[in-house]
Amino acid sequence: MKKVITLEIGNSSWWKNKKYRKEASIELKKLRKKYKSVKLVKKYRLEGSNTIFYGDYLLID
Repeated sequence: MKKVITLEIGNSSWWKNKKYRKEASIELKKLRKKYKSVKLVKKYRLEGSNTIFYGDYLLID
């Protein structure tokens, strides 16, 4: 079974970037224990004044 999830993986501000990267890494560690494979599909940023970077991850059971 394949599933795609989106995580907040960064920010343009250095201190917010540190926070988002730490939270994303903790979540990815949990997912890697549960799923057979976790792969990054793409990184992107939404249009507008949003400074958050997002990552889509493919989870394979």
